[in-house]
Amino acid sequence: MIKKTILNNKKFIILYSIILLIGMLIIVWGYNNYGIYNEPIAKITKVEENLIETNELKFGYKEQIYKQSIEAVIKNTDDKNKTIKVENEYHGTQAYDQKYKVGDEVFVSLNKRDNEIINSNIEGYKRDKYIILTAVVLLLTIILVGKIKGLLSIVSVIINILLFYLIIHLNTKGISLVWLSFIGAILFSTICLFLVSGPNKKSIAAIVSSIISVTITTFIAIIVYKVTKGNGIRFEQMELLTRPFEGIFISELILGGLGAIMDISITMSSSLNELIDKNNRIPIKNLSKSGINIGKDVMGTMINVLFFTYICSVIPNLVIYFRNGITIGSLLHEYISLEMSRAIIGAIGIVITIPISITICLLFFKGRLKK
Repeated sequence: MIKKTILNNKKFIILYSIILLIGMLIIVWGYNNYGIYNEPIAKITKVEENLIETNELKFGYKEQIYKQSIEAVIKNTDDKNKTIKVENEYHGTQAYDQKYKVGDEVFVSLNKRDNEIINSNIEGYKRDKYIILTAVVLLLTIILVGKIKGLLSIVSVIINILLFYLIIHLNTKGISLVWLSFIGAILFSTICLFLVSGPNKKSIAAIVSSIISVTITTFIAIIVYKVTKGNGIRFEQMELLTRPFEGIFISELILGGLGAIMDISITMSSSLNELIDKNNRIPIKNLSKSGINIGKDVMGTMINVLFFTYICSVIPNLVIYFRNGITIGSLLHEYISLEMSRAIIGAIGIVITIPISITICLLFFKGRLKK
């Protein structure tokens, strides 16, 4: 047994070393991949900055405007290695513009005459290298901690991203987004739980629990919406959409709460499965009671996770609202009713998942219990 463990550890170290090497090569490529872009990319080599204006704002705030004189070297296209000069203005808040510094890589637009660069403008950051670096670090960390299961979880995320893209693509063909989201929820949970936990009763119980819980939560949301006729939910935040808001709102609820529901389902299934493995003579009543106690412990944290996930998406708006003296009551009613609705309905899904998961698990695991 010890020899087998050592052998498995050696295999993992070799595999991880290969993945680490590949990850390092990808990072190096990400920092030098100028050739894949058709747009000119320039690396900033010199920056001179001056304060040109100060504006008085409300509540004692001051906004300063700066002007930058930038020199940069083009890294690709036919103008490679040419030096350009760019003027850039930015506000101190940097809400709608950007401050640049030496070493930044940016996309630029070039105005030419007779193949000579007359002037140029910065279009924005080249951010792909930071995304690649973060993604590689994430993947390496997941594999280091989760090993094979970590690798499988990455595979499941990639598959689910492709599946999500397919759902959006099918919706553009006229298929109902609500039905696509519901079918997607079934496929998302099946793929994720089977890949991570394997094709066993524990995973099947968690999948069944997730599907039932998502279905019930969706029906509750639809019933409440129909009864209230959507009163109290400010769909103005979706005003840029050119289609009915209701279907998109229900789809958000289905997919938004799915992760938390899956988490609760697999937690309950794994916990009860482990309890039975340790003692297969435990009475069903005691097993159910243990499941309820476990559910109570994870319920509060998962509801908080869901709440902060939705609320954090509007933090920039909240800062602006509070600075303009908007009260909590107005804030809840006028501005974040969508986020609060999603969080509340998601919390309902989390709560009902606990008894559903316990019931499903007891049905699946009942045959392993001895009287």
